[in-house]
Amino acid sequence: MQINKFLVSLACLAFAGNAAALSCDEQLGKAKAAELVKQCKNVSPATRPPCNAANSCELITDEIKRGCKILGDDAPAYCPPVPTELVKGKLVGGGGLDNYALRIRTEDGKVIEAYCTTHCGDWFTEPDKNDVVTLKPKLRGKPVSARVATERNNGRIAGPDDNDQLVFLKSATIGGI
Repeated sequence: MQINKFLVSLACLAFAGNAAALSCDEQLGKAKAAELVKQCKNVSPATRPPCNAANSCELITDEIKRGCKILGDDAPAYCPPVPTELVKGKLVGGGGLDNYALRIRTEDGKVIEAYCTTHCGDWFTEPDKNDVVTLKPKLRGKPVSARVATERNNGRIAGPDDNDQLVFLKSATIGGI
């Protein structure tokens, strides 16, 4: 929590006067700038990251935010929370072979499919002879309220590339369950 406040205050500093023209060392002092650079190097996928105290704090914090977004669920605790979208509708299906997903028809008729990695309850059938599971029939058509986020796969789902952006279920409440 303290680090998130730290990142917010850095963003404010970047917009104040000509703070962007100053190095992060000059803006925050060597110790705080060094901590920010360490965090940046920890999350940045760039081969030549802007994680250098000679850069502005704004540039460094922007790279931290970018790296955190790419890491998704695997991001360190100092990263800002991944933005989620609230989805309301009815369950229309779900399941899978190696990976499970829920399909939700929203109130405006759009179908959202979100992968379940850790946030699905006991919502699927036992695997059939081909190891495929499906949404339990009693749940089909039930109202659902879910939070989803689009994140980099990062090895969570078999098939798509690690860098592919996929929709993941963050939380869900199904028909009072």
